[in-house]
Amino acid sequence: MIDTVKFLIPMTDQTIIDQLKHTLKRFKKDDMKTGEIEFEFFSSNIELGSYHRTVAIKSTELPLGFFIEFSAPKYSKGNNVEMIYPHELPEIVAKLYDELCTHMNYKLPDFNLWPVYRLDVCYNWLFKDESEAMYAMNFLRRIDYPRKKKHTYDTSVMYQGSAYTVKFYLKGAEFKVNDSKKIEFKRAVNLQSWANRIVRFEVNLKKTYLQQTFLVDKVYLQNIIDDTVIEQILKYYLEDKVFKYLNINSMTDENIKQILFENFTKTKSMRLYQFYKGFFFDTEIKDMLISGGLNRSTIYRYKTDLKRVGVGISLEKLPESKNILEQLVIPSPNSQFNLIDYVDYKILEA
Repeated sequence: MIDTVKFLIPMTDQTIIDQLKHTLKRFKKDDMKTGEIEFEFFSSNIELGSYHRTVAIKSTELPLGFFIEFSAPKYSKGNNVEMIYPHELPEIVAKLYDELCTHMNYKLPDFNLWPVYRLDVCYNWLFKDESEAMYAMNFLRRIDYPRKKKHTYDTSVMYQGSAYTVKFYLKGAEFKVNDSKKIEFKRAVNLQSWANRIVRFEVNLKKTYLQQTFLVDKVYLQNIIDDTVIEQILKYYLEDKVFKYLNINSMTDENIKQILFENFTKTKSMRLYQFYKGFFFDTEIKDMLISGGLNRSTIYRYKTDLKRVGVGISLEKLPESKNILEQLVIPSPNSQFNLIDYVDYKILEA
């Protein structure tokens, strides 16, 4: 349920900070007219852990210290097809801490005192095959999220915001592009076969929203290691945010027409029904409506009207939608943290 974590390593001694900067690469930009430095920072992507996965380090002046950002499952397991439980984080971060101290040749401040600046929490739904995973993803891509910038791709959908971002994506496609070539061939094949069946739900929480979520001024490691708490956060964003405007009690087209005509005038009922069919079930028409066919306030008003009278997803349009929604729950029996027939070929070949 935990993927990427970004910590601040707080420092107060500028002399020590300047010394540690020499363990990183220097990046700067000069003003071509004045010759003065526009900006300068020290950063490095180093390979740590048993699987030599990348850990990013960057110096920062405000706040003073170093940012450290890494994928906990990649560092711990060599991949993030599998998930890790929050309670596993202390052991993982302790190991990372020792390696960082060795790399920088300095005993850094206690990792329990590092504020968290970013936390990616995630959940895997494991479907029976790749085609069912694709069907679930196609269903999710139809859902809109009010007041979030939606980015839709062939195998993913992202709802972007300044404080937090929500994503759904087919893990198989993402793993094939980003990580499969970085892993031994036999392990990569095994992981790919699992990833092809996984739909990943991910919430990226930035510093401000972390503070609001945990109701503290600074979030530390101790705040994010409770399995139940992280599961409830994921459940909240799935049900109370993404699915808030989705009526799970699906219905036929005749049911929808009946509801509309009972609640609105004939003219408005027809207008809402045409909007419903085009916006939710015809990608080409939806794109036309968004790009200028209707203004944002009208689209929002139509969607609100449909929601208010209880119009859900049409069973005639998506015959398996109800079954998919029953699987997209947290906690779910279809969730898989550790791959049950996963083989660590690195250990076997040692």
